[in-house]
Amino acid sequence: MSRVSKWHRILAFLTFLWIGGDLGALHIVRDAEIEEVLTEIVKPIFKIAGLRPETARIYVINSEVVNAFTVGNGYIFITSELLLRFENPLQVIGILCHETGHIAAGHVERHISLLQKRSNNFIIAMLAGILGASLTGSADFMGLLLGYAATDERFYLKFSRGEELAADALAASYLEKLGYGSDVLIDALEVFRSIDLLNGGVNLPIYVLTHPKTDDRISALYKYAKRRKYKADENTSRKYDRVITKLRAYLKKPNLLAKTPEDDYSKAIYYHRAGKSKEAIALLRNLSKKNPLDLYQKEILAQVLYESGQLDESIKVYEQIYGKKVNDLIKIDYANVLIEADRNVDVAIRILESLKYFARFNSDIFRLLAKAYGKKGREGLAHLLLA
Repeated sequence: MSRVSKWHRILAFLTFLWIGGDLGALHIVRDAEIEEVLTEIVKPIFKIAGLRPETARIYVINSEVVNAFTVGNGYIFITSELLLRFENPLQVIGILCHETGHIAAGHVERHISLLQKRSNNFIIAMLAGILGASLTGSADFMGLLLGYAATDERFYLKFSRGEELAADALAASYLEKLGYGSDVLIDALEVFRSIDLLNGGVNLPIYVLTHPKTDDRISALYKYAKRRKYKADENTSRKYDRVITKLRAYLKKPNLLAKTPEDDYSKAIYYHRAGKSKEAIALLRNLSKKNPLDLYQKEILAQVLYESGQLDESIKVYEQIYGKKVNDLIKIDYANVLIEADRNVDVAIRILESLKYFARFNSDIFRLLAKAYGKKGREGLAHLLLA
């Protein structure tokens, strides 16, 4: 990919993001279980859409705004607040169908092309405006520039609104093939509608919106609706409920008193985040005995032991799960503990070297490799990796 296309993919990322917060304050919530459960949910949708399921990757952004977006190439981002608002996994499936529609229809690539054209045109207009203002001493040229920018923005937003309706229509077709109706996406959009009403977004003029008004989207979807209530299968519901309780605990959200099958699991995470590692370890050890095949509960135990300074104990737990089919994040964490404990550093290097060209959004791999090679006395390679 050329430098220009990479730059415009970044611009597309920021355009799709559009969540109204401080971008510098946002971060991706990296958790093996959360990412795997959500990615497994979206894989059948990719298959129906004619996309390669193995390219699907879902990441959760810690944000108080309810939103989801894609930057193409199988990447879908969901905000933590969206997940916490959607108690029913089918609502998330509806949103994932919509984002998959954007990918399948090539909307991201069209956005990149349009952004490239817009940025080039705007740069020319900006230079002309600055030159004209400096030569004449008049603000008229800058006024023309601002007028151009506003008109250009409205054409762009109209283009975006059309894509949203197209993605909704595709989502409806995917939902039908999954055995549901567009009612599922309508239920999800009702949540957005309630937020619009609360925040006054429903009163904004259509020409300043990147999306059609939620009422219009719901009305358009009713022609595909079957007027039925659907339920997710028991396995999906169980996994999704666990993801939500885990996410709530990670983010120190209240509402942990509800009696759920994952109560001790979420409480353990919450205790650790609150600095009560001793209580967290006791709960996780008990859970590990009850559920010896649950790799994710063992993974959290290993992580809490590591962060509590019990490196040898952490390594023992990681050794129980490493070698089984585990997420790349778990492999990276295991390598990290080995390096910190200065034990089996060669094993840590092999793990990280096998992942460094495949793991996404994790520059820690190169940092850890540099640290490991430094311990082995290979200072030149360590500096190269840090660069």
